[in-house]
Formats: sequence, C-alpha cells, structure tokens
Amino acid sequence: MKVKEQAIKELETLKPTELMMVYDLILLFKGKIPKQSGKERLPAYIRVRNAIKQCKGSISEDILLAREDRI
Repeated sequence: MKVKEQAIKELETLKPTELMMVYDLILLFKGKIPKQSGKERLPAYIRVRNAIKQCKGSISEDILLAREDRI
C-alpha cells in the first residue's frame, strides 16, 4: 500500500489540467478509452482542429453571422 499512498500524495500536488491527464491515463489503462487507431489519445483541441481543417471559409465569420441573426 505504500506505493498507493505515495501516488495519492503526488496526485494532491498536481494542477487540475495535470490531474485530468492522469485520470485519462487511468481510464486508458483500465480499457475504458479506446486508443485511436494505435495512436496515443490526442488532446481535445487537436481533435477539433483535425475535424474542422477540411472546412472551407471562415468559421469566425460564420459565428459572427449567426450572432447577427439572433440580434
């Protein structure tokens, strides 16, 4: 149990973002998060970038137009 206690002690010193990364690793080890085609799991912002890089035009302009429609 000494290893578990040491791990908990270290977890308590982590920043929230670091703690989220450790939690994702725990889920990965437990098999609850599937790996993406043999690669490491990418951060969410990279997955979003990859998903929208095929989009034509400007997403920021689309957002501005949608806001104008609500006004």
